[in-house]
Amino acid sequence: MSYCLNPKCPNPSDPANSGKPACIHCGSELLLQGRYRLVAPLGSGGFGRTFEVDDNGTRKVIKVLLKEHPKAVELFKQEADVLVRLRHPGIPKVDRDGYFTFSPAHSTESFHCLVMEKIAGANLQDWLKHRGRPISEQQALNWLKQLSEILDQVHRLNYFHRDIKPHNIMCKPNGQLVLIDFGTAREVSATYFAKVGQGQNVTGIVSPGYTPPEQTNGKAVPQSDFFALGRTFVYLLTGKPPTAFPENPRTGRLMWRKGAPQVSDPLANVIDYLMAPFPGNRPQSPQMVLQCLEEINLDAAETQLPTQLPTTGQTKIRASSAGAGATKQSLMKRLRPLNSGLNKADKNVFDWKKKFLSGAAVLMLGIGASQIYGSMRYGLFPANPVWLLSSLPSSRFLERSLDNVGSVNAIALSPDGKTLVSASFGTIRMWNVKTGLLVRTLNGVHSKKSVKSLAVSPDGSIFASGGDDKNLILWDLKTGRRIRTIAAHQAAVNAIAFSSDSKTLATGSDDKTVRLWNTKTGSRLRTLAGHAGGVNAIALSRDGKTLASGSEDKTVRLWNLDTGEVRRIITGHGGAVNAVDFSPNGQLVASASNDNTIRLSNVRDGKRTRTFKGHSSWVRTIAFSPDSRTLISAGGEIIVWDLKTGKERATLSGHSQFVNSIAITKDSKTVVSGSPDCTIKIWRMP
Repeated sequence: MSYCLNPKCPNPSDPANSGKPACIHCGSELLLQGRYRLVAPLGSGGFGRTFEVDDNGTRKVIKVLLKEHPKAVELFKQEADVLVRLRHPGIPKVDRDGYFTFSPAHSTESFHCLVMEKIAGANLQDWLKHRGRPISEQQALNWLKQLSEILDQVHRLNYFHRDIKPHNIMCKPNGQLVLIDFGTAREVSATYFAKVGQGQNVTGIVSPGYTPPEQTNGKAVPQSDFFALGRTFVYLLTGKPPTAFPENPRTGRLMWRKGAPQVSDPLANVIDYLMAPFPGNRPQSPQMVLQCLEEINLDAAETQLPTQLPTTGQTKIRASSAGAGATKQSLMKRLRPLNSGLNKADKNVFDWKKKFLSGAAVLMLGIGASQIYGSMRYGLFPANPVWLLSSLPSSRFLERSLDNVGSVNAIALSPDGKTLVSASFGTIRMWNVKTGLLVRTLNGVHSKKSVKSLAVSPDGSIFASGGDDKNLILWDLKTGRRIRTIAAHQAAVNAIAFSSDSKTLATGSDDKTVRLWNTKTGSRLRTLAGHAGGVNAIALSRDGKTLASGSEDKTVRLWNLDTGEVRRIITGHGGAVNAVDFSPNGQLVASASNDNTIRLSNVRDGKRTRTFKGHSSWVRTIAFSPDSRTLISAGGEIIVWDLKTGKERATLSGHSQFVNSIAITKDSKTVVSGSPDCTIKIWRMP
């Protein structure tokens, strides 16, 4: 079918228009921009309408602004700008040419159009009504983490949403939440805060029960999103709108807890923390919310049988209290391993039973879920369990999973492959790769802010960490002792790389620079400036002559380390470059991007030699195997590519969230991956 977009067309839905380039009734174009064909109307409201469109076989949604109201046009264009810049599975995808204007035939009118990804599923308000009961605490933890990660992407681009509520959150069939309706989003700028500081009201967006007090008064700030997020979870956990609960007349806090008896105090404290009446008493960033959730997960893990037991017996717990600040208070205790009183033979039986029971539980849960889904979707129960088992994801390459390890931002392996270092929010952990046991925990590092990057020196003596506190810290790999703290950059340190002789260290930062450091003295050797966006990734060639840097500006720069000059600028990616790596022979540089691709380029002339396409979302990390046979890339999944054929050799699936860091042992036999899903997985190379 071809639906005519002209609002004055006498018969816009005439089936006779199917496949035609122009409407047979009004003459208006039916194939918009040469690619979009309207299929059917979806809804209308305010100044616009939405339609389902066909984009060369892919179904999408088009929003059309039918009235030239100045403020409506401003918000419409703003939504287009925000969505084009954001790339996350939890945000509707908009192509760079997704915004355009359309003029009907024989008309001087023009209509603003925005084509975006079609989100299958229901909004959370309709979803909960259909479900008929509140969500569980575990579901709340999962969804709150998803939404915090989505907001992290939005806030990092200096925007905040301003209208978070159940109606503006979609739930896909796979459980992925998607935040929609960015027409009310606002850019955080000096001009904006100047208006707020001078008492000027900014255009107000008010959703009763969800909008915070400061936003009702026209003075919204980024922390306003957290208030609305907390109120959203009050609705999801109680099944009642926030307006159904009274507020404490003295403190202004919502009295909602009795309506959610399934919620523990730690989670309730986090939700109250989000909904603090004063913005300064709420989390100041999505990362702070994620840290609170990580601590809840760590607390819960202490009451369960751990799959990997720490050798030091040290772990972290949180004291719970009625105040919202309880999630930020911590104390240390010793955790006695649950099987420490068993002899060796008993331990083997204990471990075998533990693995068998946990595996059986997961298997039965998967089969049960499949049966229920089959009943709901098709009106019958799938009868063949063999078919069900064959449909489960294979983990034949998975050798070990380290669980409840905190939200992993980065990992690094020692040269001998025996020690693994992982970074989380304000915490660094060191692991024995062979046994999977925790060797050491370094708490409160980088001013208790997010640790974003790690690297181990090739000589195996030290490792380095960088974080949101703008510092570079050098550590003794053997003892975990802090050697030196360097005020490295003017913004977060996103990437670290050592030279092959371990004498030089390079760092890349959100301040758009790369800096070189003397490892022994900590003195700065050189600053490499030129990127138009933050530096996300760096790599040093083995001969120590070339440095590659990947940036938010979508380019890879190759630098001559002897002179500090740019040797070559490699372009072609359609999104930010998240990772770079040199091939073992130094002839190729690989780059991974938000455009879901990996590119191989010749270092000598910068020409592209191959593009790997197969990821369904951002590619966040890459690594060449030392034997030069494969390239490993990771994002939503881990893909092993055959460098000789350019074909996919295997996909390693098992993480419940995206993978942001990988490492490969020197013998090319083992791959280690880290993820915000609070696990580290050790794989046998396919």
